[in-house]
Amino acid sequence: MAGAPQKPLAHADYTVACICPMGVELAPVEGMLDEIHDPLPTNRDQNAYTLGKIGGHNVVVAVLPEIGNRAAATVATQLLNDFPAIRFGLLVGIGGGVPGDEGEDDVRLGDVVVSQPTATFGGVVQYDLGKILADGSFERTGQLNKPPSVLGANVRKLQAQHLRVGSQILRYLSEMIQRYPRMQSQYSFPATDLDQLFLASYAHRPGVTCVKCDRQQTVSRLARSDSEPRVHYGTIGSANLVVKDPVVRDELKRDMKILCVEMEAAGLMDDFPCLVIRGICDYADSHKNKRWQPYAAAVASAYMKELLMAIPAPQVAQTRNAVESTASPFQLGLHLGEAPIIDPNLFVGRLSELEKMDEILQDARSQEQGRLILGGMGGIGKTQLAIAYARLRRGSYESIFWLNAASEAALKRSMRSMAERVLEVAEYEKLEDEQTILRVRRWLSETINTRWLLIFDNYDDPDLFDIRKYYPYAAHGSIITTTRLPDQISGKRVHVRPLEHISESLQVLETRSERPNVKDSVPARRLAERLEGLPLALATAGAYLQKSTLSFEQYLQEYEKRWNLSPRRPLQLQEYRNRTLYTTWDLSYICLKNDDPNAAKLLRLLAYFDHQNLWYELFQAGLNNSLPSWLLDITSNLIDFEEIMRVLVEYCFVETQWTTKSYSMHACVHDWTLASLNKMVDSESYWYAFDCVAHSIDGEWELLGHLRHARLAAHAARLGHDHFVQAGLLDIIADGRAEKVEDIAQLLQKQFRLEAAAVMHQRALAGYEKALGPDHTSTLDTVNNLGILYRDQGKLDEAEEMYMRALAGKEKALGPNHTSTLGTVHNLGLLYRNQGKLDEVEEMYMRALAGKEKALGPNHTSTLGTVHNLGLLYRNQGKLDEVEEMYMRALAGKEKALGPNHTSTLDTVHNLGLLYNNQGKLDEAEEMYMRALAGKEKALGPNHTSTLGTVNNLGLLYRNQGKLDEAEEMYMRALAGKEKALGPNHISTLNTVNNLGLLYYDQGKLDEAEEMYMRALAGKEKALGPNHTSTLGTVHNLGLLYRNQGKLDEVEEMYMRALAGKEKALGPNHTSTLDTVHNLGLLYNDQGKLDEAEKIPNHTSTLGTVHNLGLLYRNQGKLDEAEEMYMRALAGKEKALGPDHTSTLDTVHNLGLLYNNQGKLDEAEEMYMRALAGKEKALGPDHTSTLDTVHNLGLLYNDQGKLDEAEKMFELAKKS
Repeated sequence: MAGAPQKPLAHADYTVACICPMGVELAPVEGMLDEIHDPLPTNRDQNAYTLGKIGGHNVVVAVLPEIGNRAAATVATQLLNDFPAIRFGLLVGIGGGVPGDEGEDDVRLGDVVVSQPTATFGGVVQYDLGKILADGSFERTGQLNKPPSVLGANVRKLQAQHLRVGSQILRYLSEMIQRYPRMQSQYSFPATDLDQLFLASYAHRPGVTCVKCDRQQTVSRLARSDSEPRVHYGTIGSANLVVKDPVVRDELKRDMKILCVEMEAAGLMDDFPCLVIRGICDYADSHKNKRWQPYAAAVASAYMKELLMAIPAPQVAQTRNAVESTASPFQLGLHLGEAPIIDPNLFVGRLSELEKMDEILQDARSQEQGRLILGGMGGIGKTQLAIAYARLRRGSYESIFWLNAASEAALKRSMRSMAERVLEVAEYEKLEDEQTILRVRRWLSETINTRWLLIFDNYDDPDLFDIRKYYPYAAHGSIITTTRLPDQISGKRVHVRPLEHISESLQVLETRSERPNVKDSVPARRLAERLEGLPLALATAGAYLQKSTLSFEQYLQEYEKRWNLSPRRPLQLQEYRNRTLYTTWDLSYICLKNDDPNAAKLLRLLAYFDHQNLWYELFQAGLNNSLPSWLLDITSNLIDFEEIMRVLVEYCFVETQWTTKSYSMHACVHDWTLASLNKMVDSESYWYAFDCVAHSIDGEWELLGHLRHARLAAHAARLGHDHFVQAGLLDIIADGRAEKVEDIAQLLQKQFRLEAAAVMHQRALAGYEKALGPDHTSTLDTVNNLGILYRDQGKLDEAEEMYMRALAGKEKALGPNHTSTLGTVHNLGLLYRNQGKLDEVEEMYMRALAGKEKALGPNHTSTLGTVHNLGLLYRNQGKLDEVEEMYMRALAGKEKALGPNHTSTLDTVHNLGLLYNNQGKLDEAEEMYMRALAGKEKALGPNHTSTLGTVNNLGLLYRNQGKLDEAEEMYMRALAGKEKALGPNHISTLNTVNNLGLLYYDQGKLDEAEEMYMRALAGKEKALGPNHTSTLGTVHNLGLLYRNQGKLDEVEEMYMRALAGKEKALGPNHTSTLDTVHNLGLLYNDQGKLDEAEKIPNHTSTLGTVHNLGLLYRNQGKLDEAEEMYMRALAGKEKALGPDHTSTLDTVHNLGLLYNNQGKLDEAEEMYMRALAGKEKALGPDHTSTLDTVHNLGLLYNDQGKLDEAEKMFELAKKS
């Protein structure tokens, strides 16, 4: 075994480096070490090292993270930083052999090839690097440096020794295997007959090895007398590609006398003085396989050891270290001068941009000059990206200089600063500016000075001066220019866009604000989404919050209100120097104003539209002859409009969206256009935008909720922005526009932009009240619509106020039995249903029904609509027989009036399916759903939202039936259809997402369920607000999920949030509130917080929780207290819901369980019999809840000794 060193060593004690491309090559190199040393710490844990000794040399062994030139160069650069005393290196590994013809080197598998200079090449040639000549031929320019003299001399000495006495390769192999016996099976000589060289024309047959290949297609070669590896010296070919083509291989042999091909040496030879040693493992053809790789690696390692044993240690000590020996007079390093100070830890993401930059500026040693243009709007992070690239790739360049190109004077100052570095001091001090620039350009043009990078930063106004005057004369080196006008500068462009992933934006907020757990913060995510990945905006927000007590939510609220949170002392970020978020686009706007005044006016106008989906027809829709001439000119035809938008694209204010044939603007730039360019709101611009939206609404009102209207709804929502409302623009509405305001409100409501819809409804109402009076029917219709909106928002008290006002006004103006009055009565019934006021609901529906029967007749579709809703009410009350009667009446009437396949008829069929589902008649429910689905698919198409609603409910049915795979199929179909028709963030889509979460919960796929719930929650919070009842329903479901996952703290947080929201929105006694209270009690029971569980009913005074408290007391063995709770719950439910409601019957059943536990068997039987009779009537004899009671009755009879009756109950439960 290898021994240990006598004394601790330092980094400076290591003088020889060995680099191995792969693990299969690393193992034998380590096996050759005479000693293995303890590891030493390094500044960066970028490389993996093994330290040891061979002969008199301390050796550092490093392995590449991946194969290829770039990885080799990176590892070598870091190695020299970590071990500065390294004199030379050895690149040891495997390679593809290039077999020779008769009279040439007979390279075979298991041989060794060592790089050695020839008259043409320095031992290694990069054969894929060169240029195309005028005649079309390819001239290779990739000749690389020779190995250092100490290696060259000792290689020749060893070569002569081999001629006299032979090599020691097999000896060192044998010693390695003796020390490490486990290596024998892999690293021993495979067998001579496995060395097969196939004809170049014969391709490999499928398979890992050549077992299926025809041995008749092999090249006939003379057999060797022994298996000892031969050592060949000459040129090794290197490139960033694997050669598997014998035609290419033979061409390389013919053109450059290459003996071996590999993939790493080209990354080392110019910067890392080294020798390349390769063991031959294949013939660089399609028959390449891994069988010979371990042995080939081992013989290369053995040659390495033999060479090091032949080199005297003092000779190595006298050699210049590697860094000094490769130093160039042009090696000046990274000079950022007056560049903004950027902490590398604050630089986030940008991997795709850095990769593109790498592709364009591939290799600093290329003979062609690389010119890269980083283009993008102000604040997007162009400067940071350029500096990050320079730092990341500094090892690829000898010199890097940052130059300030914001003005010509600034650029001259930067060039003079650069001259201090590149010229002699005495010379520099004597030169004038123009002479200094001339000498710097000459220095950059030196024939051998090709590996430099210049960064011309902030060249944002090309009209001021021509930057090409400052470029060097020669066509080599690399140039990066950052600009807001990329189209006006020659070079290959990289468009710098906002940060791509939300995680990157959150990382900026976290590092800047220095606050913990930002990535898990929902308010922080909302802020990041609002700022749309703009680095300057994110950095500004983070830096502000670092010095503030505001939360992320508060910052976002203030940003929406006034944009600039610190006008008195603008927040200055070091990397943005003279610019802030609030001024960064001012310079571009001034240039635009001078260049194209009409384009500047259009940019100012865009503040009145949404920032996305700006299309030509939208701007045309609002045209009228009273508009200013400049606006009429640019919108008169598509070509003129496209031309002026192209100017805004050039200035990086807007971007082209090819797929939607529209334009878009970053949200933060859009905020600036409003806050900075429209400090005084322009009413003419506002009403033009209003007309554009209003005249783009088509007459298909039932389709306003579809996806195709979503982009128009965004512009409609912009009209209700606080900035415009506070300016009083909607206080005075011109004649003819009040109706349009109501149209826009309807669009917004259908698209679930409820806050904006409320603004428009309120303004329409104010307009009607002023123009027509408060009691006009048009005014009252708007009052009614505002009530519907408030109901959608979950603001039930405000909705009731609106409905009551509309009802009183219509009763007075039209009479109590007018159809419009009855419509409001009907809506009031819907509201009461939402509030859980079921008695008041019934009163409203009965009044509406009576009135419509009298005014319209019993079979009118409007009458039948109320009949239908009365059925919904009875369903909620548990009066399932009455429900069926209402639905059957509605169905019969609609079939007669409209036909069996009318969509309204099919809606009732659908709801009849819902009823049967609730009754436990699952087969009948499926029949109804399938009829509704078939009819809707035929009438409306498979992707209509009404069809998809039935698909969704069919999924619910399958879930109830336990057909979870079929349920998933239905939900996935509904989800895909709704995402396409309504968009991914529509409430109907999110409801299906929520249902899919419920299904995954049932399937035990808790991670998938959580993903669905989180998506539904985020969407609903955005669309409806955090306190909407639908949002709270998803919060509640998330609580149930967390309870199953055992995350009890998170459960409590969800339940408490849901409870607080529901108490506020619905009141403490609403059934939905009670459900959450109920589950909170269960949670406390799970947590062992029995006192808190016991306090729940006193907090809410609810029947559901009283019932649940009874369960708790029963579990605690407090049977008397449990009885008291059950009796209280039973009395309350009988009064509120009726004696036969299924919820009432559940309490009756549980009271039976309690009496059974108390030994009161007669009372238990009475309760069970009552529950059974009620459930058989309400749900049917085969419903699972009915069967539970049958089973428990059987257990009771068994306890009473009534064995025949017990057996009868068990048989009933079993048969069903």
